[in-house]
Amino acid sequence: MMKKRNSITLKTKVMKNKIYILCIGLLIGLSSCSDEFVQVDPTNLITDSQVWQDQNLVNAFLNNVYNSLEFSDLTGEQNFNQALIASMGMELRVYDAWQNPYKRSLEIINPNGAHSSLGYFKWGPLRDCNLTIKKLRTESKLSQDFIDKKIAEARFLRAYIYFEMVKRYGGMPIITEPQDIDTPVEELFASRNSEQELYNFIISDLEEAAQNLPTTASAASGRATKWAALALLTRAATYAGSIGEFGDMQLDGLLGISDPQPFWQKAYDTANMIINESGHGLYKKHSDKAINFQELFTDEDNTEVIFSQKFDTDLKAHNWSVLGQPRGIGFNRGWCGNYHVFWDTVKLFDFVDGSSGAISDSELTSRRWSSDALFGQRDPRFRASVFYPEAPWKGSMFTSHWNTTNMDSAPEGWSKKSFIRNRGRTGLMIRKRVNESLVLPPANSDGTDYIVFRLGEVYLNLAEAAFHLNLVSDATMAINTLRNRAGMPDRVSLTWENIMQERRCELFAEDQTYWDLRRWRVAEEEMEGRRLKGLRFYYDGVTRDYSVVVRDGEPVIRRFQKRNYYLPLGINTLIDNPNLVENPGY
Repeated sequence: MMKKRNSITLKTKVMKNKIYILCIGLLIGLSSCSDEFVQVDPTNLITDSQVWQDQNLVNAFLNNVYNSLEFSDLTGEQNFNQALIASMGMELRVYDAWQNPYKRSLEIINPNGAHSSLGYFKWGPLRDCNLTIKKLRTESKLSQDFIDKKIAEARFLRAYIYFEMVKRYGGMPIITEPQDIDTPVEELFASRNSEQELYNFIISDLEEAAQNLPTTASAASGRATKWAALALLTRAATYAGSIGEFGDMQLDGLLGISDPQPFWQKAYDTANMIINESGHGLYKKHSDKAINFQELFTDEDNTEVIFSQKFDTDLKAHNWSVLGQPRGIGFNRGWCGNYHVFWDTVKLFDFVDGSSGAISDSELTSRRWSSDALFGQRDPRFRASVFYPEAPWKGSMFTSHWNTTNMDSAPEGWSKKSFIRNRGRTGLMIRKRVNESLVLPPANSDGTDYIVFRLGEVYLNLAEAAFHLNLVSDATMAINTLRNRAGMPDRVSLTWENIMQERRCELFAEDQTYWDLRRWRVAEEEMEGRRLKGLRFYYDGVTRDYSVVVRDGEPVIRRFQKRNYYLPLGINTLIDNPNLVENPGY
């Protein structure tokens, strides 16, 4: 009798004193003369103590923590939660109103609103990190080098969890011991630490972790390194500094940062260390600046990438490129053209001659525009990140026009109107992170990694910290380093507005803008009562240019109230732990 067993997926879960290994597999007996199933000895239970004496099991246990942390929104809700943070940050919108990013972006945040989508309570993974640290310290007989490295990994993951919570809620309980059902009530129902205490704890954890993490990791591992820990540290310190700079102290000191300067200094020093010592460098593989920036996000494990969430076409794929592909150019399936960029976003990208990209709506509609004049001469990062009319794509070009006059004179192959999926929302679509090499990708087939930390962000953190430390020349140098790579002219004098604009251009659609607007305390000014815009393009076959109409890109105005700078803990969390205090205004 022939026997065949497929690959087994391993998942671990800690339950007090046992670690259960759940093996999900399919046993298939192939025989022409027997209906008996293959008999396999049960291997579903091992003791807790065995795990901490086996390097493979320790790594498997930590793998589950990595997989549970949601470094991106690429895998939630069958991929239709993709672009949630970009949508909340006013960068783009999804096509259909039923999709979660659309609904959440237009809701008023309250205990029953967007909180459920933006929430981040990873108490289970946090306990797993604490358990790893405790067990390796007290019970493991593995080599000290291995123990030190795995404790450092657990501390990195713990710091990441706490950072994702503090940027949403402010201060949260700092828990460093693995809680279980026997934990005394006074410890189980922990009170909130202050926001400043939590940021200090995150930075301390990361400094300790960096001492024992490897300086490099294998390309396929997706595991933390020293430089990943320090990249998270400089991000966290930058956030804390800006909250101290622009925020208020609230709830008797539970929320807010009393003195931003130590955090700015920490961000500045750490960013310099990464830039000067890590061996990571800005991606400069292609001479064409737009192509170079486009390829940065699909040329995996390049020198700029410090830490990425790993995806694979066979084992763990996503749908970013599938849903981001424009309709046409050989791709005509229904699910495509899902991410539409606002005209308001386009205005952030200046022209390569240094002139402002913020063309007024009246100027836009008062004349006709060639694609090159309106879009082709903008910051190459824009051309690498957004599909605009006649943008090159797969040997052809993207179109999103509503109609064509003088059709007989139009270029060969020109359509009377573009696909509704391309033009139906804003006339502009996301290109960033869409993998041009994928041909007719089926659903869940994009194995392109998601970059969590890259050197470009480190330069921006350095610039922001240096500016607030009155080291303006250092800030200017950091900003101009990125602008040189992008093909943009230097800033001769640097303002705070320049730094904010540079960050929004460089990190567009990288899940950063929403959090930046909140920590800079400008979200209320930027979002409240604002209705974002799209464009309609009408092509002339003779003049081969466009008349443009500005339209509403979404049906209602957006709302952002002062209380929304901190998300609500929510009624369920408060019921679970009566010692927690809700954030102001909820």
